[in-house]
Amino acid sequence: MHSQLLPPSLALLLTACASVPNTPAHAPRITPPNRLDAAAANDAAITGTDRWWTAWGDPALDALVEKSLEANADIRAAKAHVAAARALVTVAESALYPTVAANGTAWASQSDAGIDDKWQAMLPSLSGNSGSGYLVGLGATWEADLFGGRHADAEMARALSESTARTADGVRLMVAADVVENYQQLQGLRRRLDVLDRSEATASRLVDYAAARQRTGAATAADVTRARNGLEALRASRPALTSLVDARKRRLAVLAGDVPEQAPDMVASATFETPDAPTGQLPSDILDRRPDVAARSWLVNARAARLKSLKADLLPRFAIHFLGQNGHIELGALPGYGGTGGLVGLSASMPLFNAGRLQASVKAGDAELEAALANYDQAMLSALEEVESAYGFRAGLDERLAGLIRTSDMARRRADQLAILYDAGRTQLGDVLQARLDALSDEDKMEQTRIAQGTATVQLYRALGGGW
Repeated sequence: MHSQLLPPSLALLLTACASVPNTPAHAPRITPPNRLDAAAANDAAITGTDRWWTAWGDPALDALVEKSLEANADIRAAKAHVAAARALVTVAESALYPTVAANGTAWASQSDAGIDDKWQAMLPSLSGNSGSGYLVGLGATWEADLFGGRHADAEMARALSESTARTADGVRLMVAADVVENYQQLQGLRRRLDVLDRSEATASRLVDYAAARQRTGAATAADVTRARNGLEALRASRPALTSLVDARKRRLAVLAGDVPEQAPDMVASATFETPDAPTGQLPSDILDRRPDVAARSWLVNARAARLKSLKADLLPRFAIHFLGQNGHIELGALPGYGGTGGLVGLSASMPLFNAGRLQASVKAGDAELEAALANYDQAMLSALEEVESAYGFRAGLDERLAGLIRTSDMARRRADQLAILYDAGRTQLGDVLQARLDALSDEDKMEQTRIAQGTATVQLYRALGGGW
């Protein structure tokens, strides 16, 4: 069989008939600033953000983060999404290559047929004869991507795969930050419980002292009641703190891929300190490092490739086809028949009328690209806002903590001074005990601020897109 190839003049005619809508050029509208407002960010010394949690200097925390990055269920799901997206890249790229398929058929038959008397002289009897045959073939089709539509589809799949991978990076960042935040809060809550233990012991001594003074007539029942009220208020605050400790343990267990009921009893760290705020951070570096911004950027690339593919659908499509077959048929005493055949052809198709569907698809793709760019711009703006706010929160808490440290130091000095006066017989023990309770109250406020400071630091590293 023979097939005449499409004349080049007809292909040019089909191309000339195509009407591709013009779409405006698209580009991000946001230009990152050269520097941040935060003073710490503009320090000349650059703080590394890879494995940023090691800045806390706690081996137990390091081990917990590493375990969570391996076993966390959200990270496992994100890895699976990345694997699926990368497999779809292969699917899209397969359209760039020929499709080859083989087929084959074989059969056998048994017949029992008689022939009228007038034909028996001319043909041998077919009664009881058998037949067999086979047919094998090989076919191939390849679409020539003259206008880049299939290449654009593959480019879109690769961009979506990269966007999915950056989203998975974001999941890893969030898990690491969640681990550090809960761990440092757990350590802070334990410090607060230690302060509470010392406060209860001091308040109990004050109750005993007030009761003793009442027995001697030097104090009233109201004085004893007031001392007991202070002690009971301290005791009432313990259940809330212990429940928060347990909640942090359960959260850390789940982040590490364990059931909450098997949360380990983590050892308290006496040297756990919040590191200084990271310095030397440039907006351009932050935006390049942020997983969410990178994911949005790849989505823009995917939408641009999608628009290119939609435009290519309005243009002619050409394909080369090949079919080759070999077969043989044999039936009883009849002579066998067999042979080999082949067909090579070129096909072309051109959309002539589709009620505006393809043109509307191009307009929709153009709008989707504009939306992706707007989302990318918003991601950059949100990232810069988060960084500036995180630096601001950390700076404010640093100032508050510095003030509380000064206040706590003065409260302790006052308690020590009153103790000296008590030893000299110039003041009462109750004044000393109350001063120590006041100092312990200031110490608790200081520990609460340290917890908030640690949380702000975690949020800052998250905003900076810290790596792992």
